[in-house]
This record gives sequence, structure tokens and C-alpha cells, in this order.
Amino acid sequence: MSEDREMRTVWLYSRSGRQSLSELSAQMTDLLEEAERRGYIVVGTSQDRHSGNSIHRVGLKLMMGEVRRGNAHIVMVWDLSRLSRDNSTLIRILNFLQDHGAVLVTAGTDLRYELSIRGVELPLRKRAAQKGRDVPW
Repeated sequence: MSEDREMRTVWLYSRSGRQSLSELSAQMTDLLEEAERRGYIVVGTSQDRHSGNSIHRVGLKLMMGEVRRGNAHIVMVWDLSRLSRDNSTLIRILNFLQDHGAVLVTAGTDLRYELSIRGVELPLRKRAAQKGRDVPW
């Protein structure tokens, strides 16, 4: 796979704490449309119908495994709350993405604004500087 193609590989992840399949389906449809619009190559998708307070979710673990193996270089979610509403869980996920050179993209919101208002942008920037890594966005 060429480097340009490889760097456009995206994993799409959706989550809802509700048991509504239609909500998850709508999120995924929106993510697929946005990935196509941006010219990304979708290498996989996963979903969870589970609270975002835990890192122990099947769909999240599937996405993280593909990032770990280098099969996905971008992770796209609708907004940060799809990863987690809990900042400590969110930071764990973002640290993982940073450690594996993956980039997080939000399809429905301004990611930097979300990171800023949740108070997690600065700690992630400091960690990136300390580890000599890029920020995961």
C-alpha cells in the first residue's frame, strides 16, 4: 500500500448509551458520507450500545486493535462524546491514539473546540511535547 493511501485509512466508530439501533445506524451513515467526502479509505467500522464511561467496549477494542496493528491511521467519530463523556476515559483513548500515531477526526463538531471546552487539549499537548509525539488531531 502506498504511503499516501495508507495515511488516508480511516476507522469509523459510533456509540450510543441508548439501545436504539436507528441512532447508531444514522451516526454510521453520517460518518460514511463524511469519510467519502474527505476522500478517506474506510478500512472498518464498529459500534457500541454501551455507556462511554468504560474503556471495556467491544467496538472500541476492535477499533483500537486495528490502530495498534497499523491498519487504521485515522479514527472518525461524530463528536468526542462518542468516545466518552468521562474525561479520564477520553484521555486514555486519546493517549492510545497518540502513542500509535493515529489521528482523531470528528465529523459533526469542531474537535479543537471540544477538546478545549472539556479541558483536555492542554494536557494532551503537554504529553505530546514530553514524549516527542504529535497531538492526535
